[in-house]
Amino acid sequence: MTLADFPQLKRLPSRQRLKLAEQLWDSAATESMAVPAGHKRLIQSRRKAYQQGQIATLTMDELKKSIKRPK
Repeated sequence: MTLADFPQLKRLPSRQRLKLAEQLWDSAATESMAVPAGHKRLIQSRRKAYQQGQIATLTMDELKKSIKRPK
């Protein structure tokens, strides 16, 4: 399903489309979505490694510098 399936929505002013998008997002966000077991295990593993000092950490500035792209 795409926006093309709802031509009447494409004709709405952008403000109304944004309001509808917000309502759609909010309705989906309130639904309970289970976290896959594999994701939980990965998070637990990383947390344990962090707590044991096995993972290097970065300050926010270091992180920003590491992901900045040249202009």
